[in-house]
Amino acid sequence: MYHIGIISDSDVLIPLVYVLSVQQNLQVSIYYSSSPDLFVNRKVYEFTRQKHVQVTEERDKNKDLYVWLNRGKFDACFVIGYKYRIKIEKITCGIRLFNIHFGPLPAFRGPTPVFWQLKYGVERLGLCIHHLTKDLDAGDVVWMKEIENREYYNCKQVSQMFSQFCIDGVFQMLPFLINGIMLPVVNTSTCQNAYQKRPQLKDVSINWDEMDAVEICNLVRACNPWNRGAITSFMGQELKLMDAKIISSDKSFIGSAGTIVSDNEELCIQCRDNKILKINTIFFNESYLPSYWCSLLGFKKGEKLI
Repeated sequence: MYHIGIISDSDVLIPLVYVLSVQQNLQVSIYYSSSPDLFVNRKVYEFTRQKHVQVTEERDKNKDLYVWLNRGKFDACFVIGYKYRIKIEKITCGIRLFNIHFGPLPAFRGPTPVFWQLKYGVERLGLCIHHLTKDLDAGDVVWMKEIENREYYNCKQVSQMFSQFCIDGVFQMLPFLINGIMLPVVNTSTCQNAYQKRPQLKDVSINWDEMDAVEICNLVRACNPWNRGAITSFMGQELKLMDAKIISSDKSFIGSAGTIVSDNEELCIQCRDNKILKINTIFFNESYLPSYWCSLLGFKKGEKLI
């Protein structure tokens, strides 16, 4: 019986654990660090109950994981979405540790690679599996996959897709792991090495004077749904755009970027490159609102977002 451990703090573990748990001669155990989202926690625990998968809940982030790893007699362990940095020097059992990273390495090191890939508008979105080492996101990559970036993808959709795609990577690795064969390493020497930090306020905010229409659309997708959209301001109040689509160019318009150019049951905004964004959904005053209500809230033609 080959024993696999899964370390996570998110429901992205579910597809992988499900497929592993139905395989013969495989045993799966989970170490779970609670999410701040109570719905995610209920989802994970209900899943593990139904599938009869052993789960250990984190109580002490400084001790529990290392006790679990050192006593668990695992043959291999995969990390998929864990918020704390794992201290390799505290692991004494010699286990093979791998991190499932939702970004291509070494170009998108850091805790939120899906956000940054969408914000930057890369042509192809990537994920990989790499050896876990003492240096963050620096171990040898042993599996990588890329997909085309689509204009309708948002941060949650990409994460959900990646939680499915990584199953292929794990199952490609298993014959090597079970038979004690060294895994082939993906050559990433020609890739840029860059670290992206966790997004700050300025990273999720629209700058109408500096960002063009495509950049704003990319940011909206990157911020949806976890941040309820990209942040701007209307009449001194925070406004979040949850959906944005480029519909035209208006070279005759002489207003400044961020100006509302249509409020007739839709919200259309001028960009610095003279392109018009149609906004279908906003988050305003703690409410999700369709754009056809915006005129009732004071969003009038000629008003400016900042």
